[in-house]
Amino acid sequence: MNRRNAFKQILLVTAGAALIPSCMDDKNKSAVILKNFSISAEQEALLAELAETIIPKTDTPGARDISAHLFLLKMMDDCNSREKQNEFVKGMEAFETLADKQTGKKFANATLAERVQLLTLLEAQQKDQKSGDAASFYATVKRYTIQAYTSSQFFLTKVKVYELIPGRFHGCVPVKA
Repeated sequence: MNRRNAFKQILLVTAGAALIPSCMDDKNKSAVILKNFSISAEQEALLAELAETIIPKTDTPGARDISAHLFLLKMMDDCNSREKQNEFVKGMEAFETLADKQTGKKFANATLAERVQLLTLLEAQQKDQKSGDAASFYATVKRYTIQAYTSSQFFLTKVKVYELIPGRFHGCVPVKA
């Protein structure tokens, strides 16, 4: 073997060894890339479960099917101030704590009845003007989940047919007296 081939093989092995860590799948990495704040994969799963509880899958797709939680994260990242983003993350932590306190387990592991009971409690807190971090977090998630669903392709093509340019133009119509 000559030196040139040996040098090529060494470079190839070194480059391959350098690329191996980038091929590993990080389990704690979120599916969406956020510029202004970060969340873990576990928090993203919490948002997906919460959105799915708000708009569940029936004979129509649910919120998870249209990726409403990713829309929510993108809206929080792009359209809200740093202060609102920090409140959102703090509210998410308060929501997780409240869910653990109410049900004795994480929100994602709770039954549907336990989830609905928790969300009903948060709705009541909002109406009583006693909204804490968890209630304001839930209100934000609910608002963006509904917005994501009502602006999804499924909703605008199957449920409420959206016309890009409504109305018709009939240029040559006889006028009746």
